[in-house]
Amino acid sequence: MRPLFSVIVAVVTGLAIQPARGQTASLPPPAASSLDRLAQAPALTAPPTTWDPYAPQATQFVPQTNPGTSTWAPSAIGGQPGYPGYSTAAPSLVQPVPQQPATLTPAGYPAPSSTFDQQLQQTYAQTMHVFQGVRGSWAYLLGDGQGTNVGVNELDTTATFALPFFHNSPVNVNHAPLLITPGFGLQLWDGPQTSSTLLADLPPNTYDVFIDTAWNPKFTPLFGAELGIRVGIYTNWDVLVWESWRLMGRAIGTLQMTPTMQAKAGLVYLDRTQVKLLPALGMTWTPNADSRYDISFPSPRAAKRFGATGRHDWWGYISGEYGGGAWTFRRSTSLYNMITGFDYNDIRIALGTEWVPKGPTGLAGNFEVGYVFYRQLFYVEGPPQIQDLPDTIMFRLGLAY
Repeated sequence: MRPLFSVIVAVVTGLAIQPARGQTASLPPPAASSLDRLAQAPALTAPPTTWDPYAPQATQFVPQTNPGTSTWAPSAIGGQPGYPGYSTAAPSLVQPVPQQPATLTPAGYPAPSSTFDQQLQQTYAQTMHVFQGVRGSWAYLLGDGQGTNVGVNELDTTATFALPFFHNSPVNVNHAPLLITPGFGLQLWDGPQTSSTLLADLPPNTYDVFIDTAWNPKFTPLFGAELGIRVGIYTNWDVLVWESWRLMGRAIGTLQMTPTMQAKAGLVYLDRTQVKLLPALGMTWTPNADSRYDISFPSPRAAKRFGATGRHDWWGYISGEYGGGAWTFRRSTSLYNMITGFDYNDIRIALGTEWVPKGPTGLAGNFEVGYVFYRQLFYVEGPPQIQDLPDTIMFRLGLAY
């Protein structure tokens, strides 16, 4: 009996010292407040080391720790200030897929022999992920140019890059990189029709040349921020004056209320003549991996996954946004060829579909049809200072890689 008893003791001891899978090794200390209890939730801990903050952000997510919940990493494209205004639109939707641990040493190369070599190769691997992706979009607002029935073609293209920024700081628990996005935009204006009684006029085209920076850190598992600054030139290139330069930005604080709900509050600076600031207030709710609701101002959005093909997931969504922008030009109706700025403002409600790759890279895109209302031209100098435009329909197509 003694040998059998010894075998049983050895087996039990061996099982006891193995790491438990899916279980907590030790109980956490008692929570002192409701915020402390929330901070101990598994879904709110720092991202696992297998998450690569320098991989393409538009198609990467923070791996799940609780079944039935999903968490999206900040998008380097969709989550950036939008075009042609300055949007706080939600990141593009992606399907949660497991991420494999990154290997720092390419195949065929020897493993690092020292801590210095490890740091050097890790920096090299991060540098290879500097390029985040490119995106282009085209939007058409219907209008025949007769009277005040103004039509607009909006085209833009951007490329996003990520650089280490407070990478190992204790106030950047998600290792958020600094996202840098240079961009170019073109607007083709059709109308309004100038007459002796209607002195409103627009240039045939205007341009945007800008560079955008954004940082979306998590200071703690509960508190974070969405910060961004954009500087650029907005004009028709016939004139280039101080007013052609515009500085825009956003500062939004985030609070992780539950593992699936995040509250947001802050300001968006538009730098337009009529509207300088807009409040940013609301919450994002992801009840499951197939739904996301951004109940927020000024860019609400509700999305639902409705299907999948071999390489892509398909989502349907309804969204709203405050559209438009501001540019400078030389007025043709002025006796003195007056140089002035103008604002174009509108409100857009759109119904669309979005397709996103299942893998870490691939072609993504969206198509939407929208209703555009509260359209208005505002001239800084010269009559008419305010010109209302009729409502119209919008078509928009976007592609990203």
